Amino acid sequence: MTPLPFFERAGTPEQARRRVLLLSYHFPPDTAIGARRWEKLAHFVAARGWGLDVITCAPPEGYDAAKLDALPGGVRVYGVPDAPLLIERVEDRVWRVYRRLRDRGRERRKAEREASGNAPSEGGGDEDRHGRPDMLDRAELRWKLHTVRGVLRAFWVWLDFLHTQAWTRRAERVARAVVDPRTHFVVVTSGPPHQSHETGLAVARHAGLPFVMDMRDPWSLVERLPESMASRLWVWLAERHERRVIADATLVVANTDPARDAMRALYPAARERIVTVMNGSDDEPIPPPRRGHRFTIGYAGTIYVERDPRNLFRAAARVIRELGLTPDDFRIQFMGADRPGERPLSEVARQEGIAEFVTTEPARPHAEALEFLAGATMLVIFSGWSRLAIPAKLFECVRFDAWLLSLTEAGSGPDLLLRGTAASVVRPDDVDGIAAAIRARVEEHRRGVQPVRVAQDDRFSRAGQARLLLDALARFLPQDDAARPRSALANRS
Repeated sequence: MTPLPFFERAGTPEQARRRVLLLSYHFPPDTAIGARRWEKLAHFVAARGWGLDVITCAPPEGYDAAKLDALPGGVRVYGVPDAPLLIERVEDRVWRVYRRLRDRGRERRKAEREASGNAPSEGGGDEDRHGRPDMLDRAELRWKLHTVRGVLRAFWVWLDFLHTQAWTRRAERVARAVVDPRTHFVVVTSGPPHQSHETGLAVARHAGLPFVMDMRDPWSLVERLPESMASRLWVWLAERHERRVIADATLVVANTDPARDAMRALYPAARERIVTVMNGSDDEPIPPPRRGHRFTIGYAGTIYVERDPRNLFRAAARVIRELGLTPDDFRIQFMGADRPGERPLSEVARQEGIAEFVTTEPARPHAEALEFLAGATMLVIFSGWSRLAIPAKLFECVRFDAWLLSLTEAGSGPDLLLRGTAASVVRPDDVDGIAAAIRARVEEHRRGVQPVRVAQDDRFSRAGQARLLLDALARFLPQDDAARPRSALANRS
């Protein structure tokens, strides 16, 4: 029995005849960043005259359907529930009991110290609290099964693997019931979670269809892991399962050139089957620039630990001193950037001597964030820890008429993408280079020079990137369809 979609928008007869089957845990109405790639690609699939069937995580009750309302005709979305396993429920209860007993013990010890006249130790007597980092580099990963933390990390990796595997098995059953070789001409998976790729390969084999593996992020080549999952077991599982899928995938899609090159080096036999399709910039309207006398550096979004702005502040302090700038002349503005549990940006700015030049404000809805970015003379991108990734924010910033300062390593995804453009690309630790880039733009601003957007060619366009992917998928169409001219609507994609 074929399952019923929880969302369906009628399409054309052509879309009913030729369809793409997509397995992606993240897809609208999910608002996670991982859902955005195929949310946007769905429109280009429809413009080709193809239909799209999506197997995704079932949304919770009372979900916001706004994202679904924006999907084009010819799209059907099937939900697969993601329920906790029995062992996860048991683990959660045990953890709750442990924390309750631990907290009671802390309160008792604190009361005993106060009763004896001893001052509480630093941290309020929280002896069990550890200053663990949020993430660990791949080179730091160890088995460490001789330690309690090492065993816990391996256990959590194994538990996460079992949980994801349970969902993908349910998704496979739905996909097998939905797929129809008479109408579907390709099976595509988008991950993470990357275990969905194995499911997609199994469904493609079952239906006798080509299989395309779309990797929004690296799998076995991940550069950092959350501390709680930082075990060699994670890498071992990723390498083992990735190797199986790559061997039989018809096409493997990386979302940056460095990720593609790293995959080709790891799997030379699959070199010709590994390609790049970036996310790209959308053509939706953005606010016009709003600028005056003041030179403003703007950033909207989260500031992660690995994207420390201290060197930006140090470089700005140098420019402020050298040019004799005042807060009326120069400012660095952040929206939604202060980090919970980390040192506030205002404190970092005070330590670097430019507190009066730095302002922060809470996160705002996307439309207000765009207005905020439109008021900046220069936009800054903190590329973070991954050389293989390109921050989604970069594709948004390149559309504004503002100078762009990208703090990233040489050879990284942002560096390669921005080569040959007007953007200033500087290593995050190069305070001299950051200061030189800022000073040059401030002096241009003083001379009345107006910045122009970085996105001047098709490499930044989501439509252009979608064309690369869909042209590749078109090769899998039956011969009579592949030879048929595209419709006028498809040619505009």
